[in-house]
Amino acid sequence: MVWYINNITEYFNAASTFTSLDIIIVLIISTFLCILAALTYRSIHDGISYSQSFVHISIIFGVLVSMIMLIIGSNIARAFTLVGALSIIRFRNAIKETRDVGFIFFMMSIGMAVGTRFYLLAILMTLFVCLLLLVLSRINFAAPKGVDEVLTLVSRTQKESEFSKKLQPHCKNFHLMDLQHAENKYTYTYLLQLKNKKEKIRILSSLKELVYVDNVHITPTEKILY
Repeated sequence: MVWYINNITEYFNAASTFTSLDIIIVLIISTFLCILAALTYRSIHDGISYSQSFVHISIIFGVLVSMIMLIIGSNIARAFTLVGALSIIRFRNAIKETRDVGFIFFMMSIGMAVGTRFYLLAILMTLFVCLLLLVLSRINFAAPKGVDEVLTLVSRTQKESEFSKKLQPHCKNFHLMDLQHAENKYTYTYLLQLKNKKEKIRILSSLKELVYVDNVHITPTEKILY
């Protein structure tokens, strides 16, 4: 019986280049680092497309990648087999933000580093990238010089010159993107680059004072895009 157990143990040890301790260490480190990355992502996310399920599955994704790298090791045959098996997976959900693509790649990098047992590299990389993301977010690095908004205005008369006078004091730049005429009403669509966010309220108040304006509202460009 002892001989049989030893043979089984030797067989599994020969078939793999990792031990049970390696598996536990990889799981713990990859989970911890992926959670740290996820918390950083939640901290810097300021859009309207935040998804808790996306964060959860990203953590699982990072952990699974670490396991896959552990399985592959230095075996080329396993690598090609796993690539073939994973190629049947199709992702139907479109990623709305470029930042999310980078976040997925970040999680994958963590999993690859931990799975290949470069623990120090994985820890330092995660800490550095998380810190860099937080700093870039806090200092609002590379923010646009103006705030882009889309103004939609419905008027009973055609008064484009009057609208331009109202917009001029509050905008760095603006231009008319579209003009539609239906049922004796004119619908103007402007792209605005505001001097600051407070100018939005001033523009709305100024335009609503005009008696021939029936409706006016401003929409951030990101809400239109997504």
